[in-house]
Amino acid sequence: MDLDERKRIILEAVIRDYVETAEPVGSRAIVRKHGLGVSAATVRNEMADLEAMGFLEQPHTSAGRIPSEQGFRYYVDCMMAKEEPGPEDLRFLRREITERISDISEVIQKTSASLSQLTGYACFAVSAVLSADEIKSVQLIPVQAGKAVVVVVTSAGEVLHTRIDIPDSIGAGDLQELSQLFTRALKGTRVQTITRTMLETLRDELLGRREVIERALQSLGDLLDSSGEERVTLTGTLNMFNEPEFKNLSKLRSLLALLQENDILKRVVGDAAVREVRIKIGRENQVEEIKELSVVFTDYEVEGEKGGKLGLIGPVRMEYWKAAGSLDSVREIVEETIRRLIK
Repeated sequence: MDLDERKRIILEAVIRDYVETAEPVGSRAIVRKHGLGVSAATVRNEMADLEAMGFLEQPHTSAGRIPSEQGFRYYVDCMMAKEEPGPEDLRFLRREITERISDISEVIQKTSASLSQLTGYACFAVSAVLSADEIKSVQLIPVQAGKAVVVVVTSAGEVLHTRIDIPDSIGAGDLQELSQLFTRALKGTRVQTITRTMLETLRDELLGRREVIERALQSLGDLLDSSGEERVTLTGTLNMFNEPEFKNLSKLRSLLALLQENDILKRVVGDAAVREVRIKIGRENQVEEIKELSVVFTDYEVEGEKGGKLGLIGPVRMEYWKAAGSLDSVREIVEETIRRLIK
């Protein structure tokens, strides 16, 4: 369905004003603010047509109109131009994301925090950041009698660790020697290519200290298995308390608790890797529990492979144009920063 130029202008005016004020928009306000060169009666008639087409809604008989989810969707698909952050905001994002970074997980955490601060929405990241990393070292470190920690460090600075039991007969020198053997066998190997078969081969080569080796290799296998799992980072949820849509605090608390469940956001964004920014508005979300929210998200890559997703969560009354533009800009900064870390 296409709209003529006047209806498009009026629809955009209603959307922009409603997003700004969270109040229904009347015809007189549009004429006064946007200077369309027509009467309030003409604007009223056009708004009535847009309502009949499903693009606007009238919450109360005497009130102005608000955009429907269908109206937002038409605007996003057919009219919206992304608004990238200005030079000062870009400098802020680049500084926050790239400075004093030691590993990929820190990049994602700082990205979520800075993006949430910039946009005023909650920000999330779904990431499996180790897929392109190579193992840099494997260390077995004694921590107390009968205990040691297996530590795996990757080329991007990611650190995985877990505690294991060791026999009392194994000393610090033995663990250091085993660390050197493990590192020599696995260094330079991509995390995603390490298989249980490789670890079995390594086990056969190190029969001399079978008991501690068995435990260390089991822990290594578990660590590397879990490294490919998608992790969810969620920041800025307190921003939702500023939105008038969420005045019911008990309901909002329940919603925020729900968003903390990793599986919810994974279900919302799905598995498909697509470079462009995607927008799910309200009831377009297949997850019933968050149908009062909108989600704007995009994918980022690590070494040409799927790295994860970055996204923003807010009310249906979102500044989609700014959210989409911010995600485009942030994705470029994140990928550039990760490339530098890996190299």
